[in-house]
Amino acid sequence: MGPLAAILGATAALGILLIISGLRRPAIDRAPRLGLLARLRARGPLPVVRLAVVGTVGVVVGVASGWPVAAILAGVAAWTLPSVLGPDRAVKKQMARMEAIAAWSEDLTGTLRAGAGIEQAILTTALIGPLEIRTELDRLSFALRTGVRLPEALRGFAADLADPTADLVVNVLLQAAAHQARDIAAGLEGVGQAARDQVSARLRIATKRASTQTSTRIVIAVVLGTVLLMAVFVGDFLSPYGTVVGQLVLAVVGACFAGCLLWMVRAGRVDDLPRILTPEPEEVAV
Repeated sequence: MGPLAAILGATAALGILLIISGLRRPAIDRAPRLGLLARLRARGPLPVVRLAVVGTVGVVVGVASGWPVAAILAGVAAWTLPSVLGPDRAVKKQMARMEAIAAWSEDLTGTLRAGAGIEQAILTTALIGPLEIRTELDRLSFALRTGVRLPEALRGFAADLADPTADLVVNVLLQAAAHQARDIAAGLEGVGQAARDQVSARLRIATKRASTQTSTRIVIAVVLGTVLLMAVFVGDFLSPYGTVVGQLVLAVVGACFAGCLLWMVRAGRVDDLPRILTPEPEEVAV
């Protein structure tokens, strides 16, 4: 199999990745369903650099080995392994946001106990709110200053954050606004403590997950290192994979390895709590 077949294999791998990326849908309980144009805008520009790296890796491996399946597997690995082997930034960002929501809830509690109303407390605490949610707090303040009703502004704030912990805080404020409740400091204090407890639990889980992530990295490093050394020093041992049957076997082995890797990654993942505030039917774009 010549270089042309390897290049075609790498191109096919890129096409498969783009199709999978295009078919992905956001989770229903995390965000409202958006229209096609809104989804494209939310995703931002295509990761051209990442696609270029994936294509380059696939072509290089395909040309070096002459195996189309190897080119496809190399392209898939170049796309997925950085996020698997790298630090879990999403979890750290989520915990930082939960801490920020808890801190803002505590600020609200103190301001409300000082005798301020709900809107005034929101406007006051938004000025010194945590950086992790400062953008959303600024939008909430702007909405209130421009005359948006408090329930609508709070629901927009919850939609911007799209976080179960934020839903708890907003729900307390919504109930207080709807029933003209005066003493809501106790409810907010309980929500803030619950958020702190969730962050502590997540930290304990993250510590235990570190061993699973380390094991995953070791397995991947050993497998890739072994294959590379065998290809360099004992290439004849891998020559049977150059046949049509060998390519089929390589595809099955690669799929099994990818399935085991996916299982190891999902085994260490913690699912988010369900949101309690969802968009109104008229707010969801068809």
